[in-house]
Amino acid sequence: MDSQFINHVIGNKVDEIDEDVIFPINYNDDEKVVDDFIDEIENLKITSTSNFTILSESNVKQLQEASITEISTLLSIPRVVACLLLFHFDWSVTKVHEAWFDDEEKVRKAVGLKQQPRVCFSDFEMLTCEICFETFTCNMMKSAGCEHPFCLNCWKQYIDRKIYEGPDKCLALTSMNPSCNASVDSDMIYQITSEDDRFLFRSFVEKSKNMKWCPGPNCNFAVVFEPDGSNKNLDVKCLCFHSFCWNCGEDAHRPLDCETVNQWGNKLYSLSENIGWFLSYVKPCPRCKIPIEKTEGWIECKCGFQFCCLCLRDWSRCCYEGCNGTQVNNFEEQGVEIDKNGEVKYVADKYIHYYDHWAKNEFLRRKAFENLSVEHAKRLSELQGKLECNLEFINEAWLQVVECRRVLKWTYAYGYFLPENEKAKKELLEYTQREADASLEKFHHYLESKVHEFLNGEALDGFNEFRFKIINLTNAARNYFDGLVRALENGLVDVKGFSNMSESSNQEGFQKNNQH
Repeated sequence: MDSQFINHVIGNKVDEIDEDVIFPINYNDDEKVVDDFIDEIENLKITSTSNFTILSESNVKQLQEASITEISTLLSIPRVVACLLLFHFDWSVTKVHEAWFDDEEKVRKAVGLKQQPRVCFSDFEMLTCEICFETFTCNMMKSAGCEHPFCLNCWKQYIDRKIYEGPDKCLALTSMNPSCNASVDSDMIYQITSEDDRFLFRSFVEKSKNMKWCPGPNCNFAVVFEPDGSNKNLDVKCLCFHSFCWNCGEDAHRPLDCETVNQWGNKLYSLSENIGWFLSYVKPCPRCKIPIEKTEGWIECKCGFQFCCLCLRDWSRCCYEGCNGTQVNNFEEQGVEIDKNGEVKYVADKYIHYYDHWAKNEFLRRKAFENLSVEHAKRLSELQGKLECNLEFINEAWLQVVECRRVLKWTYAYGYFLPENEKAKKELLEYTQREADASLEKFHHYLESKVHEFLNGEALDGFNEFRFKIINLTNAARNYFDGLVRALENGLVDVKGFSNMSESSNQEGFQKNNQH
């Protein structure tokens, strides 16, 4: 079974490394509380232990065949019957075993297995299809082991319709006779249409509780997930480099839970709807610029100015010269801020502030991800005379940059939902975001610039030093951001010291400014 994951290069942290690229950034001596917080992050990190296994299609088929063979042998039944039983019990060998030996008759009835021998017809016997009422020879007719044969064409239409309805319908077929519940086995379906094999194969994963297909584009890997009981670490990283949340199936989003991510998306939709309504039904007064809800015809502002709601000109002038019917909805052109009792503008500004940072990191994450698809390793292998497998540390570094950008992206959604009265937590989060972003930017730039140097044939003698630094920077970035995720998931509980330090710093700064 293929259980390989994206291997991470592990190296010992070294003391002698450029400060311009070290991760995280060094802090001033007087920022002891922040240093303590960074220490907390480092202490919270855990060894990267995977609670998931990646399976190729061949691995899945091997597991499926093993289950079919086990049930077929254990119960002394044909393989096609074993398939029907396993599909009915969600491919659980244990459930089939327990149910069968508890009450075989009940299971047979539920699945539609006939105890009596299959009904056979003479090869030269002429039979009438009960669907189309045409007469055919026996070799042009099929039955589900019962006494109700139908022509191949009617069977094909029936199966095709069930295939269109989904795998569950296709693989749980019974006789077309309404009074008969005889099951149609997979061999019969496959004889009529080749689709069954594909659906039977995919159902093994789709009906499993701890196995899913990777939702990445054009990915054929399956993932087996074993929860650690924390309900936090639900992120899965496939061999195709796609990361997703096991619970909701969306892109990986730690340190946020699925509900908060959903709220973040709904907030964008809600805000766009509210602003759209505001721009459509509220007009700025041309004189004092105060927004006023639109009415039919003319509007009178509290400043006393009367104007047309369509062209925004003086009402008397509009009546005398005629309305040109031009609707002005652009508040920026009118010099008006979207500020309805201060609420709309505040909500929009707050969301836009966090969304801008979220979107920026998503853009940089995608940019870093693109470097994984470029054949840098092959080119460097030719220039350096090294095997491509010995250059895997570069891809590992890009993968870590991608992961760090993803984490940093979601910290801004995390900050948006922090309560307004959690001032100390907001300050600590913003400080940490600034430092993490600065450190990550240096790491990203160093990696990108050095790779381009070596691709251009420059500084080839410094490649070993570059490899040494990149491995250590990758590990440092991984440890730091893993700890940051866990600190945020724990609710940034250690913020009291940071709050006191911030107040002290503000007072000192205020005193210095007053002295000048």
